Amino acid sequence: MSQSAFEIMNSILDIWKIVIQAIMFLVLWMAVFSMRKGKKDGIAAVLFILVNVGIGLLPCAAWVRYAVSAFAVLGYGGVCYKKQIGKAIFAILAFYNLHCLSYLIASSIYMKITGAMLKNLDAWQENYQQQAYYCMTVGISFSVFFYTVLFVVMTVILCRIIKEAETMAWQDVILLSILNFVGSLIAGVVNGLLIIKINEGLFILFDEKPDLLWKFPMIAVLIFAGEAALIYFWQRYRVLLSERQKHFVEEQQVKAMKKRLEEAENFYGSIRKVRHEMKNHMANIKGLAGAGEYGEIEKYVQRMDDTMQELEYKYVTGNAVTDVIINDKCRRAEKAGIRFDADFRYGGEIPVFDLGIILNNLLDNAIEACEKLEAGKRFIRLTMKRKKQFLLLDVENSFDGIIPMKKGGSLPVTTKQSAIPEIITEHGIGLENVRDMAERYFGGVSIKVKGDVFHVTVMLQQGEAEENK
Repeated sequence: MSQSAFEIMNSILDIWKIVIQAIMFLVLWMAVFSMRKGKKDGIAAVLFILVNVGIGLLPCAAWVRYAVSAFAVLGYGGVCYKKQIGKAIFAILAFYNLHCLSYLIASSIYMKITGAMLKNLDAWQENYQQQAYYCMTVGISFSVFFYTVLFVVMTVILCRIIKEAETMAWQDVILLSILNFVGSLIAGVVNGLLIIKINEGLFILFDEKPDLLWKFPMIAVLIFAGEAALIYFWQRYRVLLSERQKHFVEEQQVKAMKKRLEEAENFYGSIRKVRHEMKNHMANIKGLAGAGEYGEIEKYVQRMDDTMQELEYKYVTGNAVTDVIINDKCRRAEKAGIRFDADFRYGGEIPVFDLGIILNNLLDNAIEACEKLEAGKRFIRLTMKRKKQFLLLDVENSFDGIIPMKKGGSLPVTTKQSAIPEIITEHGIGLENVRDMAERYFGGVSIKVKGDVFHVTVMLQQGEAEENK
């Protein structure tokens, strides 16, 4: 093989490696930013590949292409994904680490194959140089093949482990990138030591230390395994934290519902007590009338009226639990200067305990949203409608018009600030609990916003809840 043919083949393999790198980065990027991709993302991906190939054809060092690509990716992430720059940095570092580890193993394969083939050549033959170029071409071809396979396999494994990382704080990025730094640094050091010019001679690392031909690949495999394990356990930690948080909130809701049941029981107990004492009240009034104490009668009746007012419900829904919940939220709203209207009648289609959890969450969110507004603009409307086999629970309230949304999510996130981030808190997951409850009844949650009015509809299918939820 001639030198020109060797150079052409080498250039083709270099372009192949660039294309594979660009594709693997995009695959990794889509795994980290696990969301539906649009036309804009597709155009950006094609441009990314073309730019990488274009820079690869220029007479410049490889680090220039990596630097340009990194800045372009961070710029695109900053514009399109805004507050998720940390995830973009993690994707870049993970990609570069996978590239370095694959290259480290492929270099050992290249040195092993090329060294074995060159040893069998006779340096005194006339076609020695052509044969040497042929051996190097074979070695490079094998190394590029193994580099491609290793890069693809590592990327696929990492993508399957990453799954859906909706949030990634900076401390998560730092933790998960430690081994990325280690792998990249080791590969850089080894690459710098492979061939060193000393005076008039050359120091070839694998010739001097042949045992490193298998040690470096082993180190690369261990680093990748460590990175994969770290991401896996981080994912498990996030899942366990979410489940524990959800369990905590459900436990709090159960306690709240038990309290509502106790309040309902106490309320009806008070009514029974008043009915029982009514005869005594009438006797006392007759006695005062007989004595001509009409002023005392007026005071006595006023005290009775105050007592009855405390026991009177503005809304009678047909169930003690929903009576307590809706009237309790009504009193809380009116104290805050919020106009509260309800058209709600419980028919027993959905267990009152589950319906109570939905009401508690929706009305609490509505009251908290209204409290941020100035007086006179606060209102809440609650309605229950029936349409064939479905129940439609609507809550409409005024709010400040600001809806912070989570990337890739369909529900608003909380604006409350937790004193200890990442620690269990029930802030901001009320609507998620409502959605989970609706899905148990084969329904869902729909949110509409018009100006400064927030409208949420919960659809529930009458019947038994899904057992496996």
